[in-house]
Formats: sequence, structure tokens, C-alpha cells
Amino acid sequence: MSSDKNPESTLEKVSETVQIPASKPQSSRKNQGKVPKRIHKAEREKMKREHLNDLFLSLANVLEVSEETNGKDSVLSDATRFVKDMLVDIDSLRRESAALLSESQYVTMEKEELQDENSSLESQIAELQNQLKERVGYSEFDLNATPPECQHHVLTPDYVADRIRFPVLESSGNTEFASGPVTTVSKPQPRYPTPSDTWPSQLLERHPKLG
Repeated sequence: MSSDKNPESTLEKVSETVQIPASKPQSSRKNQGKVPKRIHKAEREKMKREHLNDLFLSLANVLEVSEETNGKDSVLSDATRFVKDMLVDIDSLRRESAALLSESQYVTMEKEELQDENSSLESQIAELQNQLKERVGYSEFDLNATPPECQHHVLTPDYVADRIRFPVLESSGNTEFASGPVTTVSKPQPRYPTPSDTWPSQLLERHPKLG
């Protein structure tokens, strides 16, 4: 009977020993699944902190913060002040841009007016040049032609002699001009010989030359 009990007892013990290890691996697997999640969360937080530290360092370098005041509070205060200054500068630049835009529009209007005046002056100049060319061409065309009023009016010697008058000066002790009317020299009229002008030849015939 003892031999029959012993196998059963041994089987029970074996089953107990087999069941206990089977339960331990399940708990260990659960623990192994929970531990990596915690590790990943800590690593993510660490990476976030490192990234923020890098951002603060780059911001401090941009703002040129001294090493003594290189804390996050000082960096944030300097960044806030810098942003405010930049906003003020942006407002002033916007006002200047509006003023320059209005001036540009005014200058554009003046430029258009000057262009219109320039075009009108150019047209006037072209018209005057055409008129001048017409006058110059007409004068060159009639430069060698005699005027119509002088073509049939020919001066003869008698007409010239009749028109010429010479003033006669009277001599005085004080070498002054005569106060009387000025006499003129007229053209001598032609004179032909008459019968009374033959007496010198008759005298020569009566008194021949002495030999």
C-alpha cells in the first residue's frame, strides 16, 4: 500500500513544482512589459529638458546675454524687452513708409505734369522750326532775283546828273559855313556853234604869222 501511495504523492509534488514555475514566468513577463514604459517616459522628459536648454542657450547667444545673468528668467526678460523694442521700431517704420508712399505719389503726379508740359513745348518747337525752314527756303529761292519794283527802273546818266547836287561853300575870315541858302551845281547844257562864233578864224586869216 505504501508503494501505491508514494507514486501519487510524488506526482502531486511534481505537479506543484511544475505549476509554481509556470506562474512565475507570467508575473515576470508583466513586470518586463511595465519597466520599459517608465524608462521611455523618463528619456522623453530628459530629451525635452535638453531641447529647452539648447533653445535658451541659442536665445541667450542671440540677445548677447552675459554669462553672469545667463539664467532662464533673465533670458526671458531680455527677450520680452527686445520684442517690445522691435514692435516700436516696426510702428515707426510703418509710419515712415506711409509718408514715403504719399511723397512718391506726389512726385509721380508732378512727373506726369512735367511730361505733359515737355510734350507741348516739343510740339511748339517743332512748329516753329517748320516755319523757320519755310521762311529760309523762300529767302534762298528769291535771293538772286531782283525785286519787281527795280526791274524796269533803269537810271540814265542824265537822270543821275540831274539828281546830283554839290553844295558850294563860301569862304569867310572865321572859316564858318555860310548861313544863306546852299547853292547847287546844275548840269551844263550842250552848246552848239553859231555864226557869231566864226570871228576868231577870220582874224587869223587877216593876220598871218610872221615869218
